[in-house]
Amino acid sequence: MTQEGPNRPAPQPIKLEGKTTSIAVLDLSRRCENPQEVCSKLMLPLAEFLERARRASVPILYTVSAAGKGTPPGEVAAPLERRESEPVLYPDAFDKFMDGTLKEELDKRSCRSLIIAGSATNFAVLYTATTAARIFRYDVIIPLDGVNARRNYEHEYAIHQMTILPASAHKQFRFTKLGMIEFS
Repeated sequence: MTQEGPNRPAPQPIKLEGKTTSIAVLDLSRRCENPQEVCSKLMLPLAEFLERARRASVPILYTVSAAGKGTPPGEVAAPLERRESEPVLYPDAFDKFMDGTLKEELDKRSCRSLIIAGSATNFAVLYTATTAARIFRYDVIIPLDGVNARRNYEHEYAIHQMTILPASAHKQFRFTKLGMIEFS
């Protein structure tokens, strides 16, 4: 008998080389400062993780919806304490690789392992992670407590999709938790 329901990968401890790792924080704009928004639940744990990554000199990049560019809602959520050296990209797609800017930025940083955090798991995270793994062959790290969606079903199904991608792309994924990631 086959398993019913989505795959639920167990988080594993991961040690990454800081020189070849980057973090993409997807769509955590000022809207996430509103406690009514599901993404607000990511603010505290992600802010702590990003601070730890900065101490290890791991590059951090942010994406925000193209519609928000140049407006207050187009700014990165304040609790994440973005630094001037951390670029904000404004791709006009759920797949943040779509306009080529994210790939260019990752190439500048010699990225091979890409940690993807943000909201929503079933939109920006799923589509960006799929391209990262399938097209560009990055090792994709998904911290399960660093991504979320409005509904648990949407979140779980998106994670499930990442575990079954064809053409061996699913093998490019590793699942963890923010506190289980170490940098060398």
